[in-house]
Amino acid sequence: MADPRLARSLGPLALLILPILSVRAGDARPSGADVAAKVDAALTRDLSAQVRLPAVADDPTFLRRVSFDLTGKLPDPDALRRFAADTDPDKRTKIVDQLLQTDAYAVNWGRYWRDTLTYHTPASANYIRWKSFDEWWTTQIRRNRPWDDVVTALVTASGVNDEVAPVNYLTALYGNPVEIAATTSRVFLGQQIQCAECHDAKTEPWKREQFHEFAAFFGRAKLIQHKDVDGRGTPYAIESRADGQYLMTDKKNPTRQIPMRPRFLTGEALSLDADDAERRQALAKFITSPKNPWFAKCYVNRIWTALLGWGFYPTVNDLGSSAEPRHPAALELLAQSWVASGYDVRWLFRTIARTRAYQRQDQPPTPDDPAPAVCPVRLRAEQVFEALQKALGFDENDPKIPAPAPGSGPALQRHTGLRHMVYQAFKENPSTPAPEVQGTIPQALLMMNSALVHAYTSAQGKTLLADLLAKGQTDEQIVAALYVRVLARKPTADEQRTCQVYIRKVGDRKEALEDVLWVLVNSTEFLIKK
Repeated sequence: MADPRLARSLGPLALLILPILSVRAGDARPSGADVAAKVDAALTRDLSAQVRLPAVADDPTFLRRVSFDLTGKLPDPDALRRFAADTDPDKRTKIVDQLLQTDAYAVNWGRYWRDTLTYHTPASANYIRWKSFDEWWTTQIRRNRPWDDVVTALVTASGVNDEVAPVNYLTALYGNPVEIAATTSRVFLGQQIQCAECHDAKTEPWKREQFHEFAAFFGRAKLIQHKDVDGRGTPYAIESRADGQYLMTDKKNPTRQIPMRPRFLTGEALSLDADDAERRQALAKFITSPKNPWFAKCYVNRIWTALLGWGFYPTVNDLGSSAEPRHPAALELLAQSWVASGYDVRWLFRTIARTRAYQRQDQPPTPDDPAPAVCPVRLRAEQVFEALQKALGFDENDPKIPAPAPGSGPALQRHTGLRHMVYQAFKENPSTPAPEVQGTIPQALLMMNSALVHAYTSAQGKTLLADLLAKGQTDEQIVAALYVRVLARKPTADEQRTCQVYIRKVGDRKEALEDVLWVLVNSTEFLIKK
């Protein structure tokens, strides 16, 4: 039962947050299977009688989907064969558990969060040490560190950014309290308070004072640059200021600066005398509290959106008070259950993957209310590179393939030339709604004309196609192998027939098969997760 004093303190926001306040961290861990079944039931209750649900996706489709979602990679032909041959009725649950234990899962979701937090920052070089930040994120995911602990580490980090990796979150934003406050609220709470930086928000309840009171939690964190030590450049650090206050300009008298007392979005405040550690520790506890109205829902909505292609809220960064979620009962159930799990990240992935909604055939998105099934979405940049590498079998460090030099400093630490080339063409903010992510001309040119694609769709040299031809396989066998390798499925009878007609028409077997492989890699299906 929520504390009535808190309800009174929240005022008009109380109706938004009270449903989640009954959950306590440390409650008995909920059964993922039971929660998944209840989520499906809640989703189904919201449907009109006329809606026909898609059938369950076949095994190859499911394995490709869950492999991309968890590891960012295509399943290889051997994995597809093993999964198809497995007669265990619980094999989908088991493959999810297996994938969640892989290093590829940790790397994939570490990259996701790295890009989510740094996509908009212009910082480079010494302000953000990419390699250190990448490795830190991978380690957090690999260890299944509870999400509240991860966020606390980011918000409260202090030290030099090449020694204390989570400090990079703050130095990448130049230690600017305004930018840090806006990003923290947007990414971890789904609240767009930055709209109130200069004036009261027009469509949300946030006042200008509230934004700057929130920013004041970072007001005694100071960005400093260190001297070059042992040739490592001049890294930046976040240290504490012993005194001083975060100031807001008085709009009525711009020459006057008003000291802002750190205050939570729900009204609770700290003293102006609170030091840096007290301020940021208090903020971290507020953000990650089981009683926080937004923290759990924000994360659950984001992960659901990433896996199913649509969200309870259309935008993962905006759970605004005026927005009504789709399927509110399902969201409430997932959020409360995840809190009860102790913010267990793997538990949430496992539970969502067990829902019938996730396991159904994909359904194209509808403008208003998508069916409880997966909507097709474009692959993220890192997934495109991993898919190309798995499909074509090239060495990421192949010196024979011309690629832009990754440069020096953070670029050199972050990408090889080939990965950098693909990443730059396909990079997109992971928080962008799926309907807004569109293909571009540079992407098409890379896929059609790059030396990488041409070299590894060739029948010459050490390539996939050359290997298949050397084994003496028939054209039908080679076409089938290419489909499985590139699209993770066998060709339909019509597709096989079309390919064979084309091979006979071209006359040159190698040239025709090169064309078939090139077309598969350039197909929309290759770049879509469905």
